Amino acid sequence: MKKNRIASFLLALLLILALPIQQAHAAGSFKDVAENYWAKDIINEFVEAGIIKGYEDQTFRPNQKVTRGQAAIMLTNALELDTENVSTIQYKDIKADHPYVKEIAAVTNAGIMSGSNNKFEPNKPLTRAQMATILTNAFDLKGNKTSTFKDVKKDYYAYAAIDALYANNITAGYEDKTFKPSVPTTRAHFVAFLSKALDPNEENTGVVDLLKEVYTNELNLNTYEFEANMDLGLILPEIDEETPEVAAWFEVLKDVQIDITGAYQKDPMQFEADINVSLKGDIQSTFTIPMVMTEEKMWIKLPDSPLLPLPEALKGKFIEFDLIELAELSGQPASTFDMELQTKLNADIINLFVDLLGKDFYKEIDLSTVTVPEGVDASKVIKFELTNETLKPFLDKVVNELLPQLLEVLDNPEYIKALGLTDEDLALAKELFATEEINIDEVASEINKYLKINQLDEIIVISEDNYISYDESTIDITITAEGEAFSFKLSLDQSKSNVNEKIEFSHGIPSGDDVLPFEELIKLEEEALLNDIN
Repeated sequence: MKKNRIASFLLALLLILALPIQQAHAAGSFKDVAENYWAKDIINEFVEAGIIKGYEDQTFRPNQKVTRGQAAIMLTNALELDTENVSTIQYKDIKADHPYVKEIAAVTNAGIMSGSNNKFEPNKPLTRAQMATILTNAFDLKGNKTSTFKDVKKDYYAYAAIDALYANNITAGYEDKTFKPSVPTTRAHFVAFLSKALDPNEENTGVVDLLKEVYTNELNLNTYEFEANMDLGLILPEIDEETPEVAAWFEVLKDVQIDITGAYQKDPMQFEADINVSLKGDIQSTFTIPMVMTEEKMWIKLPDSPLLPLPEALKGKFIEFDLIELAELSGQPASTFDMELQTKLNADIINLFVDLLGKDFYKEIDLSTVTVPEGVDASKVIKFELTNETLKPFLDKVVNELLPQLLEVLDNPEYIKALGLTDEDLALAKELFATEEINIDEVASEINKYLKINQLDEIIVISEDNYISYDESTIDITITAEGEAFSFKLSLDQSKSNVNEKIEFSHGIPSGDDVLPFEELIKLEEEALLNDIN
């Protein structure tokens, strides 16, 4: 659809010189379309292609409601419908001299749009449900009944059309899992939806390529500071003869707040974080766990609180762990902490994951539908979502494609050694997948009997430089077994700042009297145990 930009500029210049009253403006000249506006590139593309024009005052009015008449014009231009050899239309409000008569006739004769009560109502705003209907008609889109928008029930008149847009990666709805079918469609949103409908395969491929680039960039960031917030809620079924202590801890688990701030440096590798934990309920407590990590060592300072009183020798001390020694003690090879090898393995796994799941389970959504914290560099948004309806195709892809291909990726001497595996372990796993037949229909059906996915999604906000500037994940599930139900809720968000810039580490590398080696901690525990025995 895009034309050569130099040729387009020269053509536009000639038209302006020859026809001074010509009012088609390039998107870059629209006074109300900022350089970082989420739909700027799409608007620019549509203007260049002649699908849409701006207004005479050099505005595009992206947030203005698109009318039915404007939608008819854009569809006619985008689909290159014949406007000369069209049948006469019989709308009471569309006379032969109406400025849009040819375009309205074209979309009507093509079965894309129709009026009601013998009227077309060209100046009436187009609702999002109507937008879904006309795009489904225009592109013969098919759904699969997997959309679960909270405000679009399956008996809603436009459910099939909205579901078709969802199934074809044209829409993912709003962040609150609604579609808002009765809300008027804006000019920017209609352009975005139409662009995706024109080439959904290009959109899907674009998401996969974008994710691979983004995750590659993530692995190669030099420095950044970050903030993360996590809310954890676990509601367990009541148990017989529950003690007050158990009841108090059950109450605590219903609401745990964890806030993390920290910084990362790639070379030389250094990471630090302050983990602030807040417990609610009857056992109210707040404590902080500082953590520092390099390529070879890790330091953790345990909190001193009424819930976890520390021996005097541990107070204010960082416990030092030698990661290589710990790996060897646990039977893992020292290469487990080869950061370069770990980065290479992570990249291979991420690329496989994105290649196989990106097209079907990740969608690019409008930035305007997501609430992004102030100050976050936001250019694009990708959303992952899993529901009970999409669980079966997800399991099918994971079991029959992802896991077998993952074993092929791991069939690398360096990876096998780094993971503490043997050639025999890998051969046995491959044989298991080759011989074991898994009935995905039965597995998905069985899981859906006791698992209800209330919400399981991830919002990935991508910066102008194509790294993840903000990430938001939500897990909300209910499990029912033998008449008992428990729910698990987890919400996590993380944002980055000072990316690839000079950063400050608040703790630095612990040393001297601030450090207690892990071996000394073991000795202290052994001495305490002997004292208890004596």
